[in-house]
Amino acid sequence: MARQVIKKAYVDLPLDQQLHYRYVLPSSPLGSEVIVFLHKSASSSVSYEQLMLLYAQQGYSCYAPDMPGFGNSFDPTESQGEEIQRLGTQWFADIFLSAFERWGITQNRIHIIGHHSGASLATQIAATHPDLVASICQIGATTIGFEERQRMKEIFLVPFNQPTDDGSHLQKTWDYLGKMGAGGSLELRQREVIDHVRAWKGRMLIYGAVWEQDAEVLFARVKCPTLVLCARDDVLWEHMENVKKVKSDAKTAEIHGANFSLDLDVAGIAREWDAFQAENVA
Repeated sequence: MARQVIKKAYVDLPLDQQLHYRYVLPSSPLGSEVIVFLHKSASSSVSYEQLMLLYAQQGYSCYAPDMPGFGNSFDPTESQGEEIQRLGTQWFADIFLSAFERWGITQNRIHIIGHHSGASLATQIAATHPDLVASICQIGATTIGFEERQRMKEIFLVPFNQPTDDGSHLQKTWDYLGKMGAGGSLELRQREVIDHVRAWKGRMLIYGAVWEQDAEVLFARVKCPTLVLCARDDVLWEHMENVKKVKSDAKTAEIHGANFSLDLDVAGIAREWDAFQAENVA
């Protein structure tokens, strides 16, 4: 069997803007099921490489875009920033839907796995395009009520690592990622510092959209099978109990790895997602 290799490419969008993405296809991609992986802020699609390789080996076609303002994707213009303030998470969802069409993956239903901000976008897409989405998996409990979203906005909607002449923003980013759970791996922390420094503006745009999203209403509208995973030391763990309150048929499970489960608990995510898919196919 040929070794699967993750490839990188760009998809052209209107206004001559390019969305960067990673993809890996199984040995026989014709007719294979598709998983789309949506990353968190302020990471990038690189955070999904381990899961992409795992599921390509199981026969899935895997795609992971870099959100606008993150990784190697385009930065939203000033006018697009105003559109994001008006449209919120739907703006990002529309960008991804345009990419899905250009990738030719909208003929059949797709699975979406989203992490933190990416989980909020998975909910947005599933709620507004039910015929497209076969299942969603939220890694991080993003179904949060209005008052809690306002509290999260006060904590996280702050440009803590805006570039400074003395370079102190680099140390702030390094320290922040240590506190968020990346401190145990030098390689992971270095990778995430690079992504977080690059995306300091994009982080503000997506967070602003996420905290304005009426998450409970959207989550209740999702019709496809839904799995919510979260680590006990993830910043979103406190919202896990709200998942069942809003959507009683959602499946929930605990994983590990703080806010970096995609790297630190691949086995746990795969265990729960495989069981979830087996249950819904049976």
